[in-house]
Amino acid sequence: MQHEKQLVPKLRFPKFYNEWKKIIFEDLFTFSTGKNIKQSEASPDFEIPCVRYGELYHLYSEVITSVINKTNLERSELLFSKGDEILLPSAGEDPLDIGSASALPFRDIAIGRTINILRPKIKDVYSQTFVSYFINQKLKKKIATLAKGVSISNVYNSDLKKLKINLPILPEQQKIANFLSALDDRIQALEKKKTLLEHYKKGVMQKIFKQELRFKDDDGKEFPEWEEKRLGDFLIHKSKRNKKLEINQVLSVSNSKGFILQSEQFDNHRVASKDVANYKIVEKNDIAYNPSRINVGSIATLKDYDKGIVSPMYVIFGLKNSLDLAYFENLTTTYLFNHLVKVGCSGSVRDSLNFEDLESFKLNFPCLEEQQKIASFLMAIDKEIEIISTQIEQSKTYKKGLLQQIFV
Repeated sequence: MQHEKQLVPKLRFPKFYNEWKKIIFEDLFTFSTGKNIKQSEASPDFEIPCVRYGELYHLYSEVITSVINKTNLERSELLFSKGDEILLPSAGEDPLDIGSASALPFRDIAIGRTINILRPKIKDVYSQTFVSYFINQKLKKKIATLAKGVSISNVYNSDLKKLKINLPILPEQQKIANFLSALDDRIQALEKKKTLLEHYKKGVMQKIFKQELRFKDDDGKEFPEWEEKRLGDFLIHKSKRNKKLEINQVLSVSNSKGFILQSEQFDNHRVASKDVANYKIVEKNDIAYNPSRINVGSIATLKDYDKGIVSPMYVIFGLKNSLDLAYFENLTTTYLFNHLVKVGCSGSVRDSLNFEDLESFKLNFPCLEEQQKIASFLMAIDKEIEIISTQIEQSKTYKKGLLQQIFV
């Protein structure tokens, strides 16, 4: 006779040995839904704290630690939390969104429509935080299979009642929940720190490029005043073609990642022509942009590859020694530069910026030594942001690995 597999996780805290129990949702929860709160009826500036369904997969994770939005609807029109709810959106464009559970530990929070509300039938049986993590880790895909609808997927409380959850004894649930919550607190603290640094950099850059913040040389002396010059005075246009077919690595410029393999941008599909003899060669530290997409940030410096080829539509250029590369890269992210791009773009179907337009931009430039001072200062902030980003990714990877071993 075949024995049923024991419900014991791979990883657990000391002093817990009991087997976990499989329980049906309808034996554990009561089910209800919230009341309608329209988007126009919710704002951080209103009075009554509320949670709307779209926020469950955009703003909140397994535990709602603070409520962002509020409403001014009459209290009689609202349904309020008791502080023991688990919330799941009952509709979404992606079925996986519907499995995004969030524990709501606060009383008197208005709960919006299109939210499945789970409350305990009996007290002191489960930790709502533990259950929220369990649903997101073990049941999200299962809930997605229950979704009905074409463009919008729906899962109702009646669909959830037959789901099963594996529960250890309450003290072990609480131990796991506290540990995972502490890990999430660390991740959120790192993300907040990263956001603050990004805002700081943005603010300090505005002051630098408005010349409200100036640097001094190594002897403490003032640098010369900035001078208005044409951007073309610093640029070297490049248009070398791949006529000998010596390069096969086709690259594209992504708005967020810079240069990437074209196959990566188009999901492992090659969209380049079979004949790439007319493609342009781009070399390390060359800058390239898509003329029809520079207005959304499609400009980058080649750093991760020595050479590659790009579509003939791309504009490629290098910098003269009088313009620091890191300084220029920061310049291209400023409001001033993007305003010039917007004004300089032409074309009736799609906005486009050719090289001659780019050359004609007039900007105030510091001397090379001050450019380098500015670049070094901003690169130090970027390095700190990069370190924090790495810590965030490492923490998320660690959490993901734990979740796979801590639940059964």
